[in-house]
Amino acid sequence: MTDAEARAKARSERITLRKSRLGEPEAELDPVFGAEAISLVSRLTRSSYSLAGRPTPTYTRATIPCRFVPWSER
Repeated sequence: MTDAEARAKARSERITLRKSRLGEPEAELDPVFGAEAISLVSRLTRSSYSLAGRPTPTYTRATIPCRFVPWSER
């Protein structure tokens, strides 16, 4: 296994999404991947803004308020 493969494996073991409904016990603990994970994150994000009573952000991807730092610069 190469160093890059080892890092990817370690990363995938740390980043496991578990899906459940608020207030209900977690019956299904299988990891969520791909399009299903993106859909879940989208729904959770909308729900969290709604529960917080805040408007959903309307900025575009080009004006997103964060900075992406390449691994080589960390």
